[in-house]
This record gives sequence, structure tokens and C-alpha cells, in this order.
Amino acid sequence: MEYFSPKVKKGIESKSKTISRRGFVLGLAKVAFFGIITSRLAYLQLFKSKEFKQLSDRNRYREIKEVPERGVIYDFKNRIIASNNQVYLLSIFPSEIKNLNEFFYSLRPYVDFDILEIKKFKREIYRHKKTKKYQAYIIDKKLPWKVISNINYNLSNISYVQPIVSFERTYSHAKEFAHIVGYVGEPNKKDLKSISEKFLNIPNLKIGKNGIEKKFEDLIIGSPGKSVIETNAFGRQLKQISYNQGIKGKNFNSTLDSELQVFANKTLGNESGSVIVMNTRGEIRCCTSSPSFDANLFTYGINSFEYKKYLRDEKKPLSNKALSSQYPPGSTLKMLVAISAMENGIVNSNFKIRCKESTEYFGQKYHCWKEKGHGVVDMKKAIKESCDIYFYEVARLLGVDRMYKTALKFGLGQYVLDNFLEEKKGVFPNTKWKKKYIGQPWYLGETIIAGIGQGYIQTTPIQLCKMIAQIANGGFKIKPSLNANDNFELGEKIIENDDHLKIIKDSLDVATNEWKGTSYNSRIKGDLKFCGKTGTSQVRRISQRQRELDIKNKDLPWKFRDHSLFTGYGPVSNPEYAISVIIDHGGSGSSKAAPIAKKVMQKVFELYYPKGTNA
Repeated sequence: MEYFSPKVKKGIESKSKTISRRGFVLGLAKVAFFGIITSRLAYLQLFKSKEFKQLSDRNRYREIKEVPERGVIYDFKNRIIASNNQVYLLSIFPSEIKNLNEFFYSLRPYVDFDILEIKKFKREIYRHKKTKKYQAYIIDKKLPWKVISNINYNLSNISYVQPIVSFERTYSHAKEFAHIVGYVGEPNKKDLKSISEKFLNIPNLKIGKNGIEKKFEDLIIGSPGKSVIETNAFGRQLKQISYNQGIKGKNFNSTLDSELQVFANKTLGNESGSVIVMNTRGEIRCCTSSPSFDANLFTYGINSFEYKKYLRDEKKPLSNKALSSQYPPGSTLKMLVAISAMENGIVNSNFKIRCKESTEYFGQKYHCWKEKGHGVVDMKKAIKESCDIYFYEVARLLGVDRMYKTALKFGLGQYVLDNFLEEKKGVFPNTKWKKKYIGQPWYLGETIIAGIGQGYIQTTPIQLCKMIAQIANGGFKIKPSLNANDNFELGEKIIENDDHLKIIKDSLDVATNEWKGTSYNSRIKGDLKFCGKTGTSQVRRISQRQRELDIKNKDLPWKFRDHSLFTGYGPVSNPEYAISVIIDHGGSGSSKAAPIAKKVMQKVFELYYPKGTNA
């Protein structure tokens, strides 16, 4: 039997094949689509689960690091210099808040914000979101305990807010100790690269920016605390999951004396300069710089107007002049030149010359400060009356390289304190130094003016105080410090011959306590005396025309006047305290620096010597 097989038309066959292809492509697309979905899910589950768990936890949990309480800084009599105030603040996570206007409106029943404050906080929060998206932001408004307790009580009804207890640094003598104790501030980008990871992302963290606060940061700062709280979908606190209390920083006992520091700063008044007092073992009792600034302003946040005002001041109130200002030492270097010449066997104390107001070397004239000269002078008289002509000749015979070796023994051209951010090293040149840094040979004329502390020589006030302290203590090396726990034993002897030391000490005594001495008008009468050497440091070269016109220092613009210097010690018969005073553009050492040194040393005797003590 033959079955009937209808013949499929050509158009129908073509359509069937097209449908089959489309079905295949659609099926393949479905497989690919679900394959992609499956692989993506697998990728998220296997490789991204940890990240999304963290994001999920972040929505549910808040981790808030707490600022550690910094250690207290004391003076050597255990009086507080720097301490902490407990403050109450509000912490928020800006990434959680969608509408800042609604947020601040929701806080109105609890916190009294004015319009300007809200505008300020909104600007800061927008900036914070860009750079620190997942970090807490502190609303910098100090709140009383009554407000904080009310917020805490209603915390389940307030979204996105966490009250915190923090600490703000405060200084009992904010102006007087501003330079040497320093201040704290928010870490900048450079600071964040160097601080420990445990201090990252801590709201309201302040770190030491300079002075003792910076130098001893690791000791003082302490260790941060941390709390973890659980929140609901509305950002409201449900419960505290964990809490680790921070560790307070260690207290720091300094060698400073608050009473002396405040007095010295007051004595400087409006002058631009510094006063340093240390005992002859190296314990620094006073280190003040003027003019100063209010360290508390920097701690709590100084406004741009005040900061620019400090920057524009020609007397540089932000500069720690005691450690960072560098000056030609002038005549305060003459004792060291004399010691170097005697120790090297170049001259002895009986070496004499005639001072005729000026002298000439190879056609170049060099002047003495005294118009008609000092006549015949030996070493003692030359130091007492500060004869320049005498020390020109001594320096010529000695040479700068031998002078340089003696200067290094006394600490010139070297740091006095260890790793103190603000301190400058100064310069004490020799023939190799000039060739290396200037590319020129050393000339005799440069040696001659080095003999009176001019030329390339640059010293800091603390270097000069260390130098005179080492003369006062019998010629022993010391290591000055601000840390009361350091070792202050005397080091190696740097003046080998005691006879040489006696000549220098006798010369300094008569320079202050005998008529015609350069600091005679600043002598202290009574049993407790002090002595020392004045110095006048030139900041410009005096031309022959200016000498003929007899232009006085006081008639020049302030920045062209000479610096006024004094270094000394007391009591004379048993030296225990050394002092260095420098007044920027103050004129002669006898006119400004020596009178200030007298007042400060009188205060030293009042503080450390009972009445009636015969030194």
C-alpha cells in the first residue's frame, strides 16, 4: 500500500528552518545569560563576600575610636604646665546622612545651633565626605554635661548621632611656654604618613606639632580606646557591643621652672629676642622667646586672620628664637678665642698689644669699637673692655682651623638637644668648610674678623649658653636637656689647663664687677654676684662714609641695627647657673642684653638661694 506524502512547499520549509535557528539562538542566549548570572553570583559569594560583609556590618555596627588622654607636663617643681580638659562632643558618620538640613533640624530639641554654626558644619561635612567618607566627623561644639546626658537618655530616638567624651589640651602659661613646650593640632597629610596605624581615623585627634609636645610625642600621647555599637536601619543606637578604654599617656617631668620662665618672658617685654638659663650641669630652667603667641589658640583652632597677623609680624612671634635663630656671636666669642690661643700655646695671658682704635693688615684697615682705642692691653683687660684690636691679632696668630677645633669642643656648630625639630645647627667655619660650600680659598681677613665673632660664624642662643656653662663648671662638657629624668653628670674636661680657666673667669668677673668693664652698669651688688661678657653682633658692613658721618645704631631702621648679646653665669665664687640673652637689633650688648640678664639672674638668686646665703 502506498501512502500519500504531501509535498512541502518551498516557502513553508524555509520558514521552518528560520524558526529553528531563532530558537537555537534564543536558547543559547538564555544559557549565556543564566551562566553570567551564576558566575557573577559565584564571584560575589566566593571572592567578594568578605567585602560585602564589611559593608553590611558597617550599616549595622559603628566603630568609634576614642582620643587618648595625653600625659601631663610638669616643671621641675611638679607644677603643671600642660594638662587636659574633658569635653563632650557629638560624633556622626556623614555617609549615613542623606539630608543635612533634616539632620540638624532633628537635633534642635537637644542642641542650640545658630545659623552660622550650621552653615560652617555643613561646609566641613561636605569636605569630610569627599576625603574621609567612612570616618566619623566631630561636630566641634563643646556641650555641657546636661545636654549630653539628655541626648544619651533619648539616643534611641535620635538618628546618626553618637555622644563622645574627648580631651582638649590646655596650657597654664600659654604664652610664656608656647615655643619650648609647643602645642598640639590636627595631623596633616605628612603627619598621617608617619604616625602609627592605631592613631588613624580617630575623631578629634590632636598630636604634638612642635616643642616638647612634638619631641616626646610617643611618650605623652597614650593609646586610643575603641567602642563598637549596634544601630538599626535608621541609624539609631540599639546597644553597645564592646568597649576598650584607652591608655593615658605618660606624664613628662621637665627641667623648666614655671616661675623663672614667666619672669624672663615678662622681662623681655616687647623686645624681639630670647633668654636661656641652665644650671652648669645642663638642666635647662628657662628657655623663652619673644614675642610669643597663645598656644591655646592653636590647640582649639586659630582663625586665618590671627594666623596671618603672626606671619606678617617682622619680629617673627612664631619662631623659637632660643633654638632656631642664628647670630654672629660677636664679642661673646672672645673668651673661646683666648682659651684656644692659650691651649694651643700661641699666646699666654701676659701677651700685650697697643690698641690705637684701628690697625691694618695688608692694606685693609680693621677698627676697634672704641674711638681712641684702649691703649696697652693684656688678655684680662682685652676681655674686660672688649678690645677688638687685641683679638684681631690673637686670631691672626691662632688661625681659623685651630679656633674651629676648640669651638667644636664647646658645642658650636652642633646641635645641643637631641632631635628637637626647631633647633638649628649653626655654622663654625674653617678652611675646608669654605672650599666645600663656597668654592673659594680662605683669606686672612676672614680669620681676623672671626676673632671677634663676625664673618661666617653663626651661633644659636642655646649654643652660647652651653658654651658659657662649660666655662663656669670648671671646663667640663655637658649635655643640656629638658627631660628631668636624663643623666646630668659632668663629662670630659675640655679645658686642659686650670690656669687658663682661671684667667678667663677672672676676666669675666672684672668685665661685670669692675669699673670700665663692658657690663659694669649691670652688676648685682651684694654677696651674690654674677659676671659675663657682652657682645654686639653686626648685621651690615659699616662703610668709611658711615663712620665719618657717625651714624648711630638707634638712627637706623630696626632691621639694620646690631644685635645685642650677653652670656654669663653666677654666683661668681661658686657658679651654678649660666645665662644667655640675645635681643634682636637691640644695639650694644651693654645697652639691652646685659640689663635683662641682670634682672633674670637676680630672680635666679631669689629663687634658688635662701636669704643671707654667701655664695
